[in-house]
Amino acid sequence: MRGWLAIPLLAFTAQAGAVNPAELLDPRDAFRLSVRTVDDRTAQIDFRIAPGYYLYRDRFRFETESGRTIADAVLPTGKTKEDPFFGRSQIYRDHVSIKVPLSQADLARKQVRLKIVSQGCADVGVCYIPQEQWVNVKLDRFQEEQ
Repeated sequence: MRGWLAIPLLAFTAQAGAVNPAELLDPRDAFRLSVRTVDDRTAQIDFRIAPGYYLYRDRFRFETESGRTIADAVLPTGKTKEDPFFGRSQIYRDHVSIKVPLSQADLARKQVRLKIVSQGCADVGVCYIPQEQWVNVKLDRFQEEQ
């Protein structure tokens, strides 16, 4: 089993039958990340979510390379899912855009390196471990860079 693979949710797995890990998408393919600047103070994080997969709203975390937690990111309301393990949860399917405000220190440097932590699952009953991804946001050019 590959290291990035998830923790099987046994209740789902039992209902869905055996899950072949080779059939699961790599999390970077299941949850495609891109980032762009909206203006000189805001980065927009976009996830394109593959069919049959979803991301948990409350599992997102944002941090700068210097370790500053960004707690005031703007996440849209998700769809409610009754989860036997996590209880009532909000999830995103297909696509989600999140606005992340940038600090004055980031603005002064004209760039910021962001750590984005997310967690998602496949409908077949497997959840991935939390994924940590880093992106570079250039503020003077307002363009995406990874």
